[in-house]
Amino acid sequence: MQILNGLTIGSIFILLSSGLTIVFGLQGVVNCAHGAFYMIGAYLAVKLMPLLHNYWLILAIAFCFTFGLGWLMERLGIRFLVRSKREGTHILVLTLGLAILLRELVKIGWGAVPQLAEAPAILKGILAWGPITYPKYWLFVMGFTAAIMGTLAFFFQRTGLGTLVQSITMNNEVSQSLGTNAPKINTLVFGLGTGIAGIAGVLSGPILGVEPNMTFDLLIVLFVVIIFGGLGSLLGVVISGLIVGLVISFGTALITGMVAKILVFVVMIAILLVRPLGLFGKTGILD
Repeated sequence: MQILNGLTIGSIFILLSSGLTIVFGLQGVVNCAHGAFYMIGAYLAVKLMPLLHNYWLILAIAFCFTFGLGWLMERLGIRFLVRSKREGTHILVLTLGLAILLRELVKIGWGAVPQLAEAPAILKGILAWGPITYPKYWLFVMGFTAAIMGTLAFFFQRTGLGTLVQSITMNNEVSQSLGTNAPKINTLVFGLGTGIAGIAGVLSGPILGVEPNMTFDLLIVLFVVIIFGGLGSLLGVVISGLIVGLVISFGTALITGMVAKILVFVVMIAILLVRPLGLFGKTGILD
């Protein structure tokens, strides 16, 4: 049971971290507003489910809406800072400020009371294997995450656009000199990362609940997953996300939730002492 719990929670970590890591792998941008797009996806699910009663449509809307917000953020904010040679701290402040702004707007518009999103009717209930019973929806989250990660791996390694993304990652100047429209691809990939965060918000709502402070609640854990797995590595995000999920699940069940979070950092530090770049750390999204 705890293994299944760990895999489910780890799946949410994987989705969220994958959006962060593809943006970092391509642009070197640490997007502190990533949790805000996750929050928006969760609130869209809460508010739209009673109206539309179509879970797949809500997933699509959440992806498109958060993709659009990310596109605007990169196009109007981050790209301006990059072109004016004001990167690093300036981008960090921009993304952090946007996260706080979006969180406060959600509080004003939808209130600060925690809510629980509703799972689609077809995924309600439990499945039983002998003595083990487990919610259908939690199993769906694991399967859907696997499908998204497989799609991302195929995109970056088997498509022409994915090849262009990797060429920009390895050498931006040379890639542009060969005719690649790097700014446009940067914006599209940034939007892809925020869109995945929106999907993660929809998926996590019935499991972790929905409230404005979720903007920052998981952000530290996500950075642990990314650093643990290796900056810019999708494979590293998958492996480290599952490990972190299992550590939190078993730690919470056997000890306490607070100690479980401490154990996550202990495991990360132990790995970094042996492998300073993380489990699969390398430059760019190559695996």
